[in-house]
Amino acid sequence: MILEIIAIIIIVLYLLKLIFWIFKTFFTTPSVPSTPKIHKPDFQKDVAYLYQFPRTNTVPNLSSYCLKIETFLRAFKIPHEIIETPSLRSRNGTLPFVELNGEHIPDSDLIETKLREHFHVPNLAPELEAQATAISRLVDNHLLGLIVKYKASEEGWYDALLRGVPGPNFLKTILRPIIKKLFMSKVHARVGLSIGSFTEEETELLCHKDLVAVQNSIRGKFLFGDKITSADCAVFGEVASAYYPFPNKFQRIIDSHYPKIREYCDRIIAELWAEDFTK
Repeated sequence: MILEIIAIIIIVLYLLKLIFWIFKTFFTTPSVPSTPKIHKPDFQKDVAYLYQFPRTNTVPNLSSYCLKIETFLRAFKIPHEIIETPSLRSRNGTLPFVELNGEHIPDSDLIETKLREHFHVPNLAPELEAQATAISRLVDNHLLGLIVKYKASEEGWYDALLRGVPGPNFLKTILRPIIKKLFMSKVHARVGLSIGSFTEEETELLCHKDLVAVQNSIRGKFLFGDKITSADCAVFGEVASAYYPFPNKFQRIIDSHYPKIREYCDRIIAELWAEDFTK
């Protein structure tokens, strides 16, 4: 009798899920998720509240996008406050997000665009601005997909990831292989959809192609001379969040073939992050 009841419950739940899927697929119009309530109602005017993952011991943030935006805030001296959160997410279900004067701003690209406009961050000359946008898109969309595969394949990534998770160590040890399996599956699916599925050899080949493009774009102290630009923040966010936290294959690729990129990142650290990296 009990087994029959359990079977009926399972069937009912499955049917409800199927009905919900049919309704959502055929009877609703896709739309942007609703904007969440502001988490900082007592905000200060013109202060950007940056919500991001908790810091780690060796690098300010394991998330390239979080590191990109905080670097941007520092580079252009935008008043800001860091709010570390393991649970809050943006309208799009991601971190980072920013609250500015009561407005919720999701997505690192949108954050940069809105902050540049609000705080009157100067543009480069049109031709250079176009190049800066192209470089940012390269690292934020393509190189990211390659780097995240290197991160996910290293045990050090899960050490760093679990250090930021509350709870007893023995429980983390038990959950570690499950978390690794789930994360690897998620990475494979997302990277496959965004840039394609590649073997390890193919991934390294494409990574070299992207890094050559980045290295050849460094024209002085930074990408476009002696001043840090938004493109520098994007490149630094991607490279530094993978290079510095723990030994990994991406780090070995940089050390073996792209010393100019390593020196470039070191200059940005010296300029903006002198006390925040453990080398």
